[in-house]
Amino acid sequence: MKSFLRRCCDSKRECVTYLVVFLWVSVGVLATYFDTDFTQLAGYFISLTGFVASYIFGESMRPSEDTSIFLKGKNSKREVLMYITIALWAIVGIWVIVKNADLMGASAYFAALTPFVGSYIIGETFKKENS
Repeated sequence: MKSFLRRCCDSKRECVTYLVVFLWVSVGVLATYFDTDFTQLAGYFISLTGFVASYIFGESMRPSEDTSIFLKGKNSKREVLMYITIALWAIVGIWVIVKNADLMGASAYFAALTPFVGSYIIGETFKKENS
């Protein structure tokens, strides 16, 4: 597992992509079990896209060197914020699916946060990491 994380963390963009694909499959299976509308589920996944896109853009423009939340040592603020956002998104999404609550409302909730978090991540991209 550690070797997989080390290889995966060589490219943080690839690591986040693997995580989102894993969530896409896992949440899709869960949604099938709970008879969730897949059009609404697609909307919920779109609400995550802005976060992930801003992070991938930031890592493409200015990669954070020698940092990883999966390994001991320094952490990147962008990476920490990205994984916190993905974790919250997954927790809320799973809860909404299990409780058969308003998935479109949850989609709008996360989509509304996208400009704020995306702007922060892009802003961090264009300033020095240690400032």
